[in-house]
Formats: sequence, C-alpha cells, structure tokens
Amino acid sequence: MITKIIFFITFVSIAVFIVSLLKIPKEKSFQKLPYKKRSIMTEAELNFFRQLEQKYGSKYYIIPQVLLSSIVDVDLPKSFFAYRGYRSKIDKKTIDFVMFDKQTYNPFLVIELDDSSHLRADRQIRDHFLDEVFNKTEIKIVHIKTAFNYDLNEISAKLES
Repeated sequence: MITKIIFFITFVSIAVFIVSLLKIPKEKSFQKLPYKKRSIMTEAELNFFRQLEQKYGSKYYIIPQVLLSSIVDVDLPKSFFAYRGYRSKIDKKTIDFVMFDKQTYNPFLVIELDDSSHLRADRQIRDHFLDEVFNKTEIKIVHIKTAFNYDLNEISAKLES
C-alpha cells in the first residue's frame, strides 16, 4: 500500500513538473522569445522574382515560398488509413515560386530554383518526388539553376516551352 502511495505521489509530482514546463508564457515574458525577422527569399531568389514580375506580373500572380500542401492535396478519403502518410509527404515542403492564373487563381506553373544543395542525394530524391507530384496533378514544374544574373529570354523560353 505504501509503495502505491509513493508511486502515486511521484507520478503526480512529475506530471505537475511537466505541465509547468509546458505552460504558455505570461505576456510579460513574451519579450524574451527567441525569434527574429527574416526574409522569405535569398538575394538570388529576389533577383529572379523581380525578373519574373517584370515579364509575367501583369498576367499571373507570382507568389514565393508556397506550401506544397496549399496547391496539392491527397486524393484519398481522409478516413482512409493511407491518407496521413501521403499527406505527411507534402506537408512542410515549400515551392520557390508559384504562378497563379489571375482569373481563376489556380496554380499554372511552379518554379524551383536549384542551387548547389540540389546536387545532394536527398535533394535529388525530393526534386524527383516534386516532379512526379506535379506530373500527376498536371501542374507544370520548371527547374532553373540559381545564378546571380538571369537571362529573361532564357527564362521565358523555359517557362513557355
């Protein structure tokens, strides 16, 4: 009996300690949060974005850093056991740029800027997955190598082919 009481007191003490660690900070302590502002685009992405805007901004909405799950969904009932597995493959992945039709706001084309990280095996697997997803959903994907300067004619040729 005493062992059960000691176990119960220990369990309650640990539970109270864990809950106290998980409490939402009071308003006064929000000043101590470890966050800082950051840009959503690198300098190369911003340079590319400006050129896209110049050429296509009147016809398409060009949105950077779009969540894949915002433009692609799993074509299974949510109650189906495999839904979550397929959903987890698209959650938290972002696409560098998505061009949306201004009339329908449907995704027209996605652009991935490929820097040196895309030479890694894990990134090549991710890129292949994205290519397959966009092929299945009939959204065109274009990969463009990251550069300091972009040739607008070369970009146009890739996007319009």
